[in-house]
Amino acid sequence: MPKTPPLSRREVRFPVKMFVNLYSPDHPTYELAPTIDISCHGARVVTKKLWEPNQPVSVRSIRGNLYSHARVVYCRPYTHFSFVIGIEMYYPSGDWTKPCR
Repeated sequence: MPKTPPLSRREVRFPVKMFVNLYSPDHPTYELAPTIDISCHGARVVTKKLWEPNQPVSVRSIRGNLYSHARVVYCRPYTHFSFVIGIEMYYPSGDWTKPCR
């Protein structure tokens, strides 16, 4: 039986720590959370909240002008009081680091 190669990312993530505002329309709450790494269409974010896979979320960068609707790909324990989530962004607009003019 042939071995299936492991799945790989479509794009590289860069280790950049910045703050994003997360908003869940399912549970109308905001959370300011730091990223671990970012890419054009995703990020890993440290959060205090437990998120469900496929849960919708809106993402807005604090330093730049990036905004996107997204979904939670996974949520894993990170420390005793936090989780790390992987998010996939749909059609992001703006940029992670360029400020609005």
